[in-house]
This record gives sequence, C-alpha cells and structure tokens, in this order.
Amino acid sequence: MDNLKHKGIFRYFFNFLTILSAAFFTVLSIYYFKSEFILQSSFINFSFKFDALSLFFVIFISSISLFISIFSIKYGDKYDDKPSLFIYSFLFIISMLILVISNDMLTFLIFWELMSIFSFLLVIYEGNEESRKAGFLYFLMTHIGTILITSAFIMLYLKTSSFSFDYYKGAAGIIILAAAITGFSIKAGIMPFHTWLPYAHPVAPANISAVMSGVMVNMAIYGILKFLFVFSSGSDSFLGIVLLVIGALSALLGIMYAMVQKDIKKLLAFSTIENMGIIFMGIGISYWARVENFKSLEYLAMAAVLLHIINHGLSKSSLFMGSGLIDKYTHTRNMEKLGGLSKKMGQLSVLFLVGVMSISAMPPLNGFLSEWYLYISLIGSVFTGNLYMVYFSIIAIALLSLAGAAAGAAFTKLFGITFLGKPRTDNAENAKKSHIIERIGIALPVVLCIYIGIYPYQIISSINTVIFYLTGGTVNPNPFTAVRAVKVHSFSLYAPAIIAGAFAILLLIIFFYFKIFASDKKRVFETWACGLDEKNPKAQYSGSGFSSSIMKVFSSFYSSVSEIDFERDVKKYFRSKSVYTEEVNDIVEKYIYIPAGKLYYKISEIFNKAVNSANINVSLGYLFLTLIVCFIIYIFIIR
Repeated sequence: MDNLKHKGIFRYFFNFLTILSAAFFTVLSIYYFKSEFILQSSFINFSFKFDALSLFFVIFISSISLFISIFSIKYGDKYDDKPSLFIYSFLFIISMLILVISNDMLTFLIFWELMSIFSFLLVIYEGNEESRKAGFLYFLMTHIGTILITSAFIMLYLKTSSFSFDYYKGAAGIIILAAAITGFSIKAGIMPFHTWLPYAHPVAPANISAVMSGVMVNMAIYGILKFLFVFSSGSDSFLGIVLLVIGALSALLGIMYAMVQKDIKKLLAFSTIENMGIIFMGIGISYWARVENFKSLEYLAMAAVLLHIINHGLSKSSLFMGSGLIDKYTHTRNMEKLGGLSKKMGQLSVLFLVGVMSISAMPPLNGFLSEWYLYISLIGSVFTGNLYMVYFSIIAIALLSLAGAAAGAAFTKLFGITFLGKPRTDNAENAKKSHIIERIGIALPVVLCIYIGIYPYQIISSINTVIFYLTGGTVNPNPFTAVRAVKVHSFSLYAPAIIAGAFAILLLIIFFYFKIFASDKKRVFETWACGLDEKNPKAQYSGSGFSSSIMKVFSSFYSSVSEIDFERDVKKYFRSKSVYTEEVNDIVEKYIYIPAGKLYYKISEIFNKAVNSANINVSLGYLFLTLIVCFIIYIFIIR
C-alpha cells in the first residue's frame, strides 16, 4: 500500500506539472505575441514564433489539457503501478505545444516526431495483444504521413534554400501541397487514411484518448492551415473542391460506421473521423474562395473551421473522459452490457447527455454553431456562380445533412442504450459512483459547450484575429456574419441566446401549468411488456436492434459477417438456446488495405529472393537502378 502511495506521487506531480506548463505556454504566447526568438545550441538552432495561428492553438491545447489533467488526478489512480503513463502524457502535450510555435522545418519535424513517438507509447501502454496491433498500425500509418510531410518540407527547402517558415510564404505549389495535405490527412484520420484511428483510440487509456481525439488530430489541421493559407502560392482553386468532397465523404462514412458500433470508445473514434471531415469541408470552401477572391465566403468558412476545432475538442474530450469513467466503474465499454446507468451515475449521465447533444449539433449548444457557419458557407458557395462549386456544394449540403441525421441516431443509441432502461448485466447493476474530481474534469468542457452555444460572441470576436491572419488581412472580416448579438444587430439568421431564453421560458410555462392544473391523484398501473416479465433485461431494446434497420437501408456502406450458433445435442426444431453474432467490417480496410498488404508481402518476397541471391551482379544492378530512380526524383523536385 505504501508503495502505491509512493507511485501516486507521479500522478499528482505530472498532472500538476502539465497544468502549470499549459498556463506557462499560454502566458508566454500572449506576452510574446508577434515575436520570434531562437534557441541556439552547438548542434541545432530551434526557431519559434508566436503568430495569431500559433496563439490560437496554444490556448486550445492548454485548455483541453487542463481539463484532462484535472480529470486524470483521480482517474489515473488505476495506473499508479505504471507511473510512466503520466511522464509520457506530459511529454506528449509539451511536444504539441512546442510544435505549434515552431518556425522552421527542423524544429517542426523534430517535435512532430516526438509527438508521434509519445502518442505511440501511450497507445501500446496497456501491453495487451489488441493494443500492440493497434500501436503497430498507428506507427506505420503515422510514419508514412511523416515521410510525405518531410518530402513537402524538403521541396520547400530546395525552392527557397532556407529552413525558416518566413521564407516559405507563397512558395508551395500543387505538388508540395498534395504531399503535405496527404501526410497531414493520415494523422487527422481522414478517409481513406482513417484505418489506424478506430483501433488506436479505443485501446489507449481514456484520458489519453481524450487528448488524441480532442487535441492531437487537430495538429494535422494546424499543418494543413499553415501550408494552404501561409505557404501556398494560391494558384489552383480545384484543390479546395477536392478537400470539400473528401471531407463530405469522410463525415458521412465516419458517422455511418460509428452508428453500428457496440464499443463506446470505438463509436467515439469513428465520430472523430466525421468531425475531421466537417473541418476539411470548411477548409476546402475557404481555400477555394481565397483563390477565386470571394473574401466574405473565405472568412465565413474559416470561422466555421476554427469554431469546429474548438467545439469538437471540448465535446469529444468530455465524452472520452466520460467513457473512461463508465469503463472504470462498470469494467466494460460494450454498451450492450450496460443500461440503467442514469440511476447509478446520475451526475455523469447529465454531463454525458450535454456532450452527446453538443457533438450531435443540437441547438443552442456549441456544436450547432460551427456547423451552422458551415451550412451558410455551403449555401453561399452555391450563389458564387461557379459551375463546379455549385454542383459540389449542393452535393456536400446533402451529404452533411445525412451525416447530421446519422450523428443524431448514433448518439441517441449511445446515450439511450448506456444510460437508460434497466441494467443488462451485473456490471451495470453494480456500477459505482465516480469521484467528484473526475466529474469536475468533465464538467468544465461541458459548461463551455453550453456557454459558447448560448453566448458565442466572445469566442467569435477572439478568432477574428486568426481569420484575419490566415485570409491575408486585406479586408477586416465581420465576425457576426451568421450569428447575432442580441443588443448589437437588428437582424440575423441565428440568435442562440434568444433561442435558449425562449426554450427556458417554455419549460417554465409547462412546469407551472402542471403544477396548477394537474390532478393530485396518483394512478398506478402495471406496465404491459408484451407478455414478458418487465424485470427481464433481455426484453428491452438493444443497440444492435436500434441500428439493424439503418444497416439494411445503407447496406452498401457496410461489410457485415453474421453467424448463428445453436446449442448442441438438441433436436433440430427444438433449440433451447441460440447465439447470434454479427461483425461489421470497414469496406475501405477490407477492399483496399488488406489486399494492398497481401500484395506488398508478395512483392517483398520476390525482391527478397532476388536481392539475397548469390549473384553479385544482380545485387549491384538493383543498387544502380535505385540510384538512378533517386536521381530522377531529385531532378523532378528541383524543376
């Protein structure tokens, strides 16, 4: 026991150190805003710059990390026997904070790699077979992305002969942008590069999943914004349409796969793919408008992007922390084995409900605000008169609407099956109440979800500087284009404070109506349950039953494998027990990645036999051919 208390020092020390570091970087970024400084050493010089974009991400990373660190003070007691978790998580967060203030190629790549390594160590931290497989896939995919990002930076260096970001402005052509965006898309989990994300997020500890999904994937968005709006030469508007289409497909497919999951964390992981797709849609519209010189549309779409980064970070981090408490106190993440938790974990259920409503874009919470800006941007794109953008915007509106409906269904299933009804297993029946510090860690982002949703004017005004920085600053954008402050503007399309006030008044009217006119008589009736025992937990709706009809309608999205296992030694037509199992596979993984992996192994075997042959002339020939290919690639990059 004394040994565990001694190990608990790591938990307290590194969580408080993370909180202090987040505060330090925030103050440093504000104090040195628009400043640059260099740390010199005998081996390498580290260059840092605090511009509007880096300040935005420093505050974002620090805020989410603060909430998760408070949560981890108590939640992390289950890892006191593995104190390295707290060291890795601290270094993971610090690497991201330094990454977003980096101002040269080498500094950026060093801390990008450190971020990837520490996150990999956290993914495999549980040490079981599932986490090792997920860790290998994550390590492989993230380093493929790193290779592409490094290639983009090398091409920038060859064009500018400088490592500094200050010399890269306007230097990135379409090939450089394609390499960088593809590399960053892998880290963001955009389809079809998403396969690592549903495996890695669920196996990591819940507080780490909250950081990875709420913060880390947005480091890829930071890189894309840097390349597209700072380094780009701005010569090809069709790239914006490509990003719009990829984002719309990722949003739809991500949430469609989320809807059929039984594992709570896997559902949340697929939801992250959806939300990254939504952010990509906004980036695509904003970049297209930038090239085509539709400034108002560019500003509006960029506002949608920045708002959704904040809103998704707050909502998803709170939900992942909530899933961690469900797992900690019920010992399962399978929602089919839960139910009735609202009676056992009442305060957590309220916090989880707000997070679910926010991520489902329910007004007047914050999730609706950013998607509202995106919808207005898409509608604005239709009226630009550009034929391609008109068609693709209409398609994107339809896909985003379908994704929104699917998100509502997915999170209704998540909350309903997990918290409502009756306990399905002893784990749910014996669930314990979470610690108050854990609930405070979740409550802080949830309160911000409500505040930003009802009164978004401060946050919109704050991101105005970032929009001004990214869009070139030729015209001062109006931050309230799609939302109105009650006492400032006479007309607007969306007024969340008024909606929230009207909703509160309606609830009060209903409350007083029943208080005044309702009868005092109590009527007691036995609930009819179709002839079944009401106390039987198997008589209630299941998650699989909830999503089965949706799977049938959208069967082309899924690749499912089902099996029925009958009890043996029973007559053919009188089975006393049968077990039905169904597994849903990712069609991208099944039809692209698995065949590609098999092809890779076959080619590797052929080359392995050829290279390891006894003929020295054949080996030298392969080496010479490799040098020629590298030389051709080099000449192509130089040109």
